[in-house]
Amino acid sequence: MEAAVEVAEHINECTGLPVFIKGSSLGAAAAYGAYAASDVFTGAVLMGYAIPSSPMIPADNPFRTNAFEQLITQFGDALLLDIDRFYDLDLDYGYKGARQQKREDPLNTWTYELSSVGSLMRYEPTVPLAENTKPILFTVGEKDPVFTPDIARGVVAATGGPVQLHVHPDGVHQLMIFHTADYSAVVSEWCRKRLTRPAAEAA
Repeated sequence: MEAAVEVAEHINECTGLPVFIKGSSLGAAAAYGAYAASDVFTGAVLMGYAIPSSPMIPADNPFRTNAFEQLITQFGDALLLDIDRFYDLDLDYGYKGARQQKREDPLNTWTYELSSVGSLMRYEPTVPLAENTKPILFTVGEKDPVFTPDIARGVVAATGGPVQLHVHPDGVHQLMIFHTADYSAVVSEWCRKRLTRPAAEAA
């Protein structure tokens, strides 16, 4: 989140251009955290709903318990979350071969320390989603089995401010990867509208 804010500030200071933040899947949590923490961003586009303060990560969750703290104290970084075992990527990404494709990308992360997962689940954004006042475009694939449209609608309904939901026709998870051209057009149109509307109307 700090890195996202620093990059946005650098772009804004060097170019004077507006900066939008985009977060996909788990990255939506970090994107919203940065968006809530800084006014350098003109808008946020979020495809993913495991965002601290959302209905998917309520304040009352197992990662905030004494039992979890005891586990981490005893086992430290030996406790790992294995993404390849936690998700069926061929199913969750909507096509056969997704797992193999991701395996070919050396930048993919396949394990998380459970303590790091806990830090996400306990994180409190500067501004909770319910108190948001800034424009957000939430997006979801029509056929996304990870974050379904119903989940998306629930999070959007719980979010304050000027928010909009786009359900991408026939979309699966990771719209930017698998529906690049038409999804990019949706994102571009929304961002451009934020720049052309009067400030009072945009708010």
